[in-house]
Amino acid sequence: MEDHNKAIFEIQANFCKAMANPACLPILHLLRYQPMTVGEIVHASRNNQPMISRQLAILRCVGVVSCYRRGNEIEYELDNPHIGEVCDMVRAVLVEQTQRRSNLLNEL
Repeated sequence: MEDHNKAIFEIQANFCKAMANPACLPILHLLRYQPMTVGEIVHASRNNQPMISRQLAILRCVGVVSCYRRGNEIEYELDNPHIGEVCDMVRAVLVEQTQRRSNLLNEL
């Protein structure tokens, strides 16, 4: 395997790890609709600020979210609108798998 493919797979794995973090998923869900500050995310998610800040740092490190200054605060947004679509696709696959398993159990 070529070195550039290995590097891409490493980046992809880190991206997927961040996307698989159950603490990050609610943040992604909130940010898909509008940019938000840490305080707004804390309020909307009902989580504490240190936890939200840690998760945002993880998401920012792998390029899932980006941030910019809004007055005295930092505002976060999804780095790419397709990230919300990725979340939808994963959920759709999980629903299909669950339905298939349920049908198999019903047949037994």
